[in-house]
Amino acid sequence: MRPLGTVAVAAISGVLLWQLFATIFLPLLGVVLGLVVTTAKIALVAAVIFFVYSLIRKRREQAEA
Repeated sequence: MRPLGTVAVAAISGVLLWQLFATIFLPLLGVVLGLVVTTAKIALVAAVIFFVYSLIRKRREQAEA
């Protein structure tokens, strides 16, 4: 019976650790991924604005020349 008790304790510990993981770490992972995606969106918008600004600047330089 001793090996069966050891397996049961290991299984219960595994279930409890999985519940702890699901309760604490998965929401934190979601928050981190949300921040990363938000940062990527801001960087994309900044890149588009810079691209448009550089196109306008080139046309002004050509018009003045």
